[in-house]
Amino acid sequence: MVAREAPTWACAPEAVGEVRAPTSAARLWFVTVALALVAGGALAIHLDRPAFFDNEGRYAEVAREMLVRGDYVTPEVDGTLFLNKPPLTYWLTAAAFHLVGVNEWARIVPLLASLITLLAACHLAIQLFGPASATIAGLLLVTTSGWVLEARTLRPDAVLTAAITVALLCWWRAEHDEKRRTGALLGMYVALGVGIMAKGLVGVIIPALPIAAVTLSTHGWRGVGRMRPLLGLLVISALVLPWHVLVSLRHPGFAWDYIINQHLLFFFDQKPTRDSEGDTLGFFWMALLLRSSPWVLLVPLTAGDAWRGWRPAAAPSERATLFLWPWVVGLMAFFSLAPSRLEHYVIPAIPAVALLGARAWNRLRAGEVSWATWYALAAGGGVLVAGGLCLAGAAERLFRDEYWVFQAPDLLASARPAGLSLSIVGGAALVGAMRHRADVLLGGIACGMTLLLAVVLHAHVAAEPLFTWKPTADALVAAITPDTEVIFEAPIEYQQVGGLAFYARRQITLLAPPGFVAPDYLVGQVEHMFLDRSVLPERWRSGKPVAFVSDPQQRRDTPQGLVPEPFRVVTHQGDRWVLVNF
Repeated sequence: MVAREAPTWACAPEAVGEVRAPTSAARLWFVTVALALVAGGALAIHLDRPAFFDNEGRYAEVAREMLVRGDYVTPEVDGTLFLNKPPLTYWLTAAAFHLVGVNEWARIVPLLASLITLLAACHLAIQLFGPASATIAGLLLVTTSGWVLEARTLRPDAVLTAAITVALLCWWRAEHDEKRRTGALLGMYVALGVGIMAKGLVGVIIPALPIAAVTLSTHGWRGVGRMRPLLGLLVISALVLPWHVLVSLRHPGFAWDYIINQHLLFFFDQKPTRDSEGDTLGFFWMALLLRSSPWVLLVPLTAGDAWRGWRPAAAPSERATLFLWPWVVGLMAFFSLAPSRLEHYVIPAIPAVALLGARAWNRLRAGEVSWATWYALAAGGGVLVAGGLCLAGAAERLFRDEYWVFQAPDLLASARPAGLSLSIVGGAALVGAMRHRADVLLGGIACGMTLLLAVVLHAHVAAEPLFTWKPTADALVAAITPDTEVIFEAPIEYQQVGGLAFYARRQITLLAPPGFVAPDYLVGQVEHMFLDRSVLPERWRSGKPVAFVSDPQQRRDTPQGLVPEPFRVVTHQGDRWVLVNF
């Protein structure tokens, strides 16, 4: 049988030969690995600070309880079934707890996942735009705000992004290397299975968008057969089915809730229990701009390449750009249709933005853009300079009267260095654009972003009293005795108790949230999960020691009305009040 030739667009002409030369390949891998080590080492500094934020605490607590119970099949939070999410993040976090102890150093999980994303993106840049693009794409990615912050956030999104990036790299390799096609497809399907185990079916849907765009435009419907779907079905089933089947057998009602409620009804914001408020469409798209900044501003420079990529005679770089646009635009369009969208759903698009930024830099360096583009970049740089100076000069006056300032004064103090760093970013863009120097533009912005992101990470630590349970739990534990009952005013998203339970290291009684509708797997258990609100006054006046912790999602300027009087205020951290009846 004659092997089918690889598509002519699968690898840029300048990449062929250079990538296959051993010396060049070794040098590229050395540079990209060195970049990953430097970035990883820098991000690992004080990785245990701040304490787990609320969005991290549930994953940490589920993993901790897995260790305590020795049961890695059934996730629980605060001793209650929590089957809303796939288990991979819990398993990885539990493994990290085994290695580094039960503490915030478990953030090594998203950090390592982000470094895998970095290496995969660099290697994909080689395949798409040639060897010179690998370092540029890597440099852009490690100075992107969303990548840096997510690398230090314990939740599934970093693992999901790594799985998607690896899957797309494997698919691209399979398209242009027939000899290794089976191995590359196998790697792709393994990565897709990992993505599903990290965050559900979005682990397949997101990479399917760019794959479908290029496959159908190049091969038509016969391209589906080239994907070897039977191999994919077998591999993904082997990775995904065992846990899902086992949990379904253990907990009747899980399968229906997981497939229908957590995926289908959640997408259309029709879940019986609305345990999260979707972001507005404008805010969601703004999140893409902020999390992909500053390099998302270069993406429009590649729109023409993507448009021309549909042509049968498209250049390799145009076909490669066409592959990346559905990764970003497809993801955004898909979640824009879902009223339940949340801002962090944009995170898997960040590697594609960095790769498109690398292509835009190639065009700038080669002089393939008009003078109007340079002036537009210069104007954008000027806006950043002005905005940064305004932030540095006026932030303290604007925010000094906010109620949270006295609890997190260092957060406000970060405004001036953040504004000055932003001005450096804008100044670099302005100078580079005015001189028509792509290297000055990229290097200057990258240096300025390094300073800005250092300030942002410092502010992240400074915000600890406002967004984590640790200060509240420390004050609570110091004020109560082991026989004190702790009651938490649970929101609909009752798993917010995770961080409190993690730091208090004790069982928490959940006050029933109004309007809560139990998922099918919790039917019959709700009466044991929650304390009815009508019982709280009697419990408070029973003479037994009781502590009350308020819902952090509701602002209360005073504690009056939270519990019957008399009470004593133990602590007030952000929107978290701790009261006791003794």
